Amino acid sequence: MKLHHLSWTVTVLVGIQMVLAGLIVGENAGFVCPNWPLCGHPLQDNMSLVFELSHRIAAVVLGVLSLWLFLWILKAYRGNKQMVYTVVFAMISLLVQIIYAGMIVLFVFPGVATTVDVINSVIMLSLFVHLSNLAMKQSRLVQATLPQISSTGSVMKHRAWMLYLAGLLTVALGAVFRHSGASQALFGEDSYLLSHEQHVPPSQGVSEALLIIHVGSTLLLLLSCILFTMSSFSTQFLVKTSLMITVLLGIQITLGILSLMSKLQLFIVTLHWGAAALFMGCCAYALSQTYIIHSFGHSSTHPD
Repeated sequence: MKLHHLSWTVTVLVGIQMVLAGLIVGENAGFVCPNWPLCGHPLQDNMSLVFELSHRIAAVVLGVLSLWLFLWILKAYRGNKQMVYTVVFAMISLLVQIIYAGMIVLFVFPGVATTVDVINSVIMLSLFVHLSNLAMKQSRLVQATLPQISSTGSVMKHRAWMLYLAGLLTVALGAVFRHSGASQALFGEDSYLLSHEQHVPPSQGVSEALLIIHVGSTLLLLLSCILFTMSSFSTQFLVKTSLMITVLLGIQITLGILSLMSKLQLFIVTLHWGAAALFMGCCAYALSQTYIIHSFGHSSTHPD
């Protein structure tokens, strides 16, 4: 196995973990196992337990492969500062994710506290995407960059940062809307908060306000996506990636609307979160490319 194969495998596993976490939230299954890291005596014996145990087993596999990746880079690529720094920060993010997840279970944190878990998972995914990108570029004898990068790279980097940060803000606000119980409160439900031993859901006014703020951030994200795509076509850099990002954003917005129309039907809500993870992964890839292109010299082909 080559380094970039292992790195992309870890990245995909991070994405799978994020989707499983979304299923657990949708099933209110976060506390079906009262202990951590072992399950102890499960409180239920149904699909919720299957989701939770699958999430924990996948976490063990992710931890082992991440440690393998970390040691490989420290041994074989310790002279490559970009790769070393990226894998160190990725492992720190993974460690935070593990510890914080355990604290949520052991101390029964309020639902909105899971927002931290969501944001960190997106950052962790982004770091592993960048690491995979670095490893893949390192493995190639001829690196792909733009001949005119000296004049266009700065603009693309700024637009990529704008897109990524707007996406992270939108995901964070969506997580607050979901994990504060506001999304369920819109429909007179509170099962998610009850699973966190909370008994007072947000008011209708607060729930509607959080939804409006989330929609506003989505509009900001849409504007950032348009600007990034325009710059991409103007410079002929990351054209395919920008098109994929635009399509994913359209799908994401559609799934968000369907989630509300279906009153948070589990399958649609999970797709909404999964599409968000994939969207942020693509944004991280685009941002990563704008940095890598400066580090690997010039050639005659365009990266995408």
